[in-house]
Amino acid sequence: MTIAIASLGDRRREWALAMQAEFEIAVEDERQMAFAAGCLVTAWRDMHRHGDGRLTLASYTLGLGLFVPMAAVHLACVIDFLFVGTGVPGGALLAGASANPVLGWTQARSIPALILLWSSLGVGHLCLAWLLLNRDWLRIFKVGAAVGAATVTLLLLMAVLLLDTTVLISHVAMLAIEFIALAAAARWHARLISNASPGTA
Repeated sequence: MTIAIASLGDRRREWALAMQAEFEIAVEDERQMAFAAGCLVTAWRDMHRHGDGRLTLASYTLGLGLFVPMAAVHLACVIDFLFVGTGVPGGALLAGASANPVLGWTQARSIPALILLWSSLGVGHLCLAWLLLNRDWLRIFKVGAAVGAATVTLLLLMAVLLLDTTVLISHVAMLAIEFIALAAAARWHARLISNASPGTA
């Protein structure tokens, strides 16, 4: 604890020492839980006053308000494709299938691949939400590239099979918005690091 405090800047060191003193008093009075709860409430209340806190709030807003819902939409599409429509697996997916028996057979055979791609989009969005909260930008780039590739592959495959791509096109637009938001968050984080560097040197 002492080593960690010694590595901080002057203002942060003073704050950490004060917190340590208050915690020791709370331990003596057997009020550790009340002390921890008070610190948590104070931290949440003051988050918007600091750049890092605002980034954290924005990250949770993006993760829980955009990426998780989009993951749910993708996974719901998988369920819809499996069970809604004609009453057979892939019924909804083949709702716009051609009357051509050869094309219909090809579309039916494509169901596993299409479901796998839709599922990967859902799982990929969940991964992006988690990585965003951890600010793991390198892995975000890799997962984002995989999600983008899966989206393009799914779009091309559905177009070749003459399936309705209206819903997927709207998802592509949302994906572009997500990538812009991720890029903005990454720049924000980099700016915070660059501004903090002189003070921590």
